Amino acid sequence: MKLISRIILYPLCVYVAIWCWNGFRDRYENMQLDRFGVDLEEREETSVEPSVGETSGSDKGYDLDEVNRMLTNSTPAKPAGQRPKKAGSLPKAGSTNQVETAGNPEKEGGMMTYFSGMLAALIVFALIVARDVSHLASERVGGNYLTKSDKSRKADMYEEAESIWADGAYVDAIDSFREYLRVFPREYHVHKRIAEIYEKDLVSFRAAAMEYEEMLQMDIPKTRWGWVAIHLCNLYSGKLDDPDRALVLLQRVADECGDTPPALKARERLAKINAA
Repeated sequence: MKLISRIILYPLCVYVAIWCWNGFRDRYENMQLDRFGVDLEEREETSVEPSVGETSGSDKGYDLDEVNRMLTNSTPAKPAGQRPKKAGSLPKAGSTNQVETAGNPEKEGGMMTYFSGMLAALIVFALIVARDVSHLASERVGGNYLTKSDKSRKADMYEEAESIWADGAYVDAIDSFREYLRVFPREYHVHKRIAEIYEKDLVSFRAAAMEYEEMLQMDIPKTRWGWVAIHLCNLYSGKLDDPDRALVLLQRVADECGDTPPALKARERLAKINAA
């Protein structure tokens, strides 16, 4: 995943999760407030609603007159415009102001939608974090593994070539070192080992000189370059009997290696040659 994608997705997931949480909390609080309001209304209606069968004082007075008339066997005179009330009458269904306490499906559905959105945003955020962490860990572990693998391969190939040299198969040892250089090119110490085998074991000074010449083309420190050049000068001036080439190379060491030990040695030798 690219860096720009991570920069966008991380804060986006956090923002969506916070926004959904706020919506879920608001819906939940509103639902609780609605339920609390319904409870209060029910309690108020219960406190003011008269019980079934309860009669007023006038009704009680009317019943007493009826009893007296019945005792005296007299026909009561009905008061004008007065109608007797039924004591046992119950209120019709739906005549009260009672409010249903069942939750609002729309509010509950909206609350669950916010909760689902928050959960989805958190899951996406966790997956992105897990992916990035695992990717980073795999790069580090994999990089270390590859580095150790290259080092072990180098060690194995070098030890194999040295074991061939120890058995006296010098040409095969050189071939094994060449194979090492094909896999891991421009290894200074391997070129030096090949030159030593040519010079000391195979007594092939010309081949050794060519190997040292190749080492001088490598990008190595000045001190190391100077010592390789000094050794090559010794081959040219001694075994190969080529003093002119040795003198040219010696002058290069004195001019190009600054104040390094091989440069001081080259200047000292040039001074002796000029004094002779």
